[in-house]
Amino acid sequence: MKYLLIIIITLSLQATVTFTAMRTFTQSNGSSFQGRLQGDAFMHWIEAQDGSILLFNKKSGNFEYALIKDGDLCLSGNIYLDTKLRSLHPHSIDKESLKKLWNQRHH
Repeated sequence: MKYLLIIIITLSLQATVTFTAMRTFTQSNGSSFQGRLQGDAFMHWIEAQDGSILLFNKKSGNFEYALIKDGDLCLSGNIYLDTKLRSLHPHSIDKESLKKLWNQRHH
């Protein structure tokens, strides 16, 4: 019984929602921006203060605009710049598309 309880707790923790408080993220060039971690262990991203959806590129050490490709969030190859020009960025993901992807992945 004790082991069953440990397994149940472990499985429930794996899908918990990430901590969503506003925090500072730093790019490889030292510039920084404000954003929130969003998602869970299976699908997660950063939502910048301006609403941009971002992913971290481990190779470059930069946060990049995310795009939806083949039913998944992917790096776009375009480094996020904290500007007021988000609407001009070709890889901006709208919240409705992200919500649709989230629902597909979690049902």
